[in-house]
Amino acid sequence: MTKPFIIPLLLLMNTAYAQTGLELKPGDTLKYTPKSDRSVWISVESGDANLGVSLFMDGKKIKEQDDSRGIKSVERLYFSPEKGKKYEFKIWAKSYLEKAKVAKVSVTESKVLPVLKDQITSGQFVEDLHTFRTIREKVNSGLYVYRTRKEIDSMYQLAEKEAANCKSIFDFYKVIARLTGFEGSCHNYTDLPNHASYYLTQKPEYLPVTLKNIDGRLLQDSKDIAVPLGAEILYVNGVSAKEMITRFSQYYFSDGYSMPYKEITGFERGMLDKFYIEFGTHKNYVIRYQWNGKENEVSLPGISLENFKKLQESRHSLTFDKKLLSEKYSFTKEREGTYRLSLRGFDFATGKEDSAYKKFSTFLDRMMDTLEREKIQNLIVDLRGNTGGTGALYEKVFSYLTQRPFRDSHYAYTKFNEVPLEEKLVITPLFLTNGVTDKNGLNAYLKSLYPKAIQEKYYWADDKNPSILPNEKTFQGQLYLLVDHRVASAASHLASLIKSYTNAIVIGKETVGGYYEHNGHLPLVYELPNTGIQTGFSIVHVIQDAQNLPDQKKGQGIIPHIEVHQTDQEFLDQTDVYLKKALELKKKQ
Repeated sequence: MTKPFIIPLLLLMNTAYAQTGLELKPGDTLKYTPKSDRSVWISVESGDANLGVSLFMDGKKIKEQDDSRGIKSVERLYFSPEKGKKYEFKIWAKSYLEKAKVAKVSVTESKVLPVLKDQITSGQFVEDLHTFRTIREKVNSGLYVYRTRKEIDSMYQLAEKEAANCKSIFDFYKVIARLTGFEGSCHNYTDLPNHASYYLTQKPEYLPVTLKNIDGRLLQDSKDIAVPLGAEILYVNGVSAKEMITRFSQYYFSDGYSMPYKEITGFERGMLDKFYIEFGTHKNYVIRYQWNGKENEVSLPGISLENFKKLQESRHSLTFDKKLLSEKYSFTKEREGTYRLSLRGFDFATGKEDSAYKKFSTFLDRMMDTLEREKIQNLIVDLRGNTGGTGALYEKVFSYLTQRPFRDSHYAYTKFNEVPLEEKLVITPLFLTNGVTDKNGLNAYLKSLYPKAIQEKYYWADDKNPSILPNEKTFQGQLYLLVDHRVASAASHLASLIKSYTNAIVIGKETVGGYYEHNGHLPLVYELPNTGIQTGFSIVHVIQDAQNLPDQKKGQGIIPHIEVHQTDQEFLDQTDVYLKKALELKKKQ
């Protein structure tokens, strides 16, 4: 239901217009017509819900934003109206605390934006740390999979001292991000209530270059700036590249002890926020780099956040990634006798009854027809960039690649079938899209899947984990599997099956998702009461249907048989070194 409203205009000193106390119920949408005819910042805030905001021009949506993840939500959009155009904002609750059903919302238009500051005491930080651990102990079935109780206790003893000395929400966020990553699950999640940039300066103090981690070396990733494209960055303001990689890795989480994702991803996804949480903003950046065998040093002034966003969004390496990830799935002929099946995600269908699933099944049938008709003996399965999704999709793919029955898992369990600590539980967009609006709906779902306890563990019902038979037609030639650091969840589950039970030669980098086991299936999110920081994890521990292999140790992702590396020239040329290696191997055979 959509609720239009008329806004009484309040003229404030630094604010053009403002309205507070608007009520937003779950499922409702508020409409707001901007009042300014000149460029202003429009802020939409709530202390009771995570808000989504869309901007429409002449009835057409031109922007949708959900920067802030927490319930204490702030969304800020720069509004620059064109003459003669009609604009409208739509505001809705994307998530809320289980106990909160009505959200109070305010909308303001202003020329300048204040930096968000939370007045939180050291005692409140410590209290949130205790709450954080209570949540992990009561809810997280993966807490002691890779770490002993002694190791966890030691980490929390150190964290208690650090929390007592925290001066800002950033300080505390660093403490619990380390704890989150220490557990060892790529489905773990801990984030600030609002986007980090909202807490940072509006002054031009942002990094004037972009960075790309290539095999442990940081290369400059932007064209037409003072530091050459592809130059190796050695130091930024005295901080070495190695230290940047290590400190940045604490904000990204992987199954077990896998490191590539943690060390690479921050430079792909975290330069707009986590880089500045860790290293701060600066008026000037002294950059030491190596180029053509010589070391050079340059001092560059900081740039505005908006200009850094543009720099990050136009970086050199992004061109290849956009091309790689342009389709969820495709089937292409690479050369005579070799085809490639590319699978970039398993989030395009919700299950077997989804029309998208049926379309995908038809696609796979046609693929098999082509492989049989042309007597193809080499198939490349390309999972790079695939972060997972629906289990039914990866299972469908594997049924075309195996000659043996298989199951999703040997077994899977959670610690409960009635959600604990419901007063801190966040009703997430995932719940809402599946019709779950409170703890009662979630408990009913849990009881249907995990009905009985055996020694304090609630196991996945047998009828939910059936044996899956191979397809009538299966590929029986030589498989090549391409994986990278981003392959996770359902995609890494598929990769573990392919490595375990086929003749596939695995090429690439260790995946972020685990080979033997992982926490998955159902994510829960909780909010810490004082800071508003959200933390979550998948509650089901899954023991995968994968056999023991000598090159696969507990706590590793899928380890490639052949690891790929990119030269400086290949970085500049944006060469697909994964595909190149697969085709070279095929040529040698």
